[in-house]
Amino acid sequence: MKEHQLAFTVIPASNYVWQTLKLFGIPSNWIIDPEGVVRLKGLGYDATEKWVTGMKDAIAKVESAAPASSPPAK
Repeated sequence: MKEHQLAFTVIPASNYVWQTLKLFGIPSNWIIDPEGVVRLKGLGYDATEKWVTGMKDAIAKVESAAPASSPPAK
């Protein structure tokens, strides 16, 4: 973390991520619906507005598909 000047939160669960989620990148992104179902898995980050807009759109899509009785994912 120090060597690459990374300042984001790290959860020490690499074995879980590699073996269970089959992800091998930093950072990894997940969008999870209110029922706990992973709806999007992605790798990487792009500081451009296009990436931010794409993530917001993906979150909105999951929120709009949620059953009416479930609160939207935050």
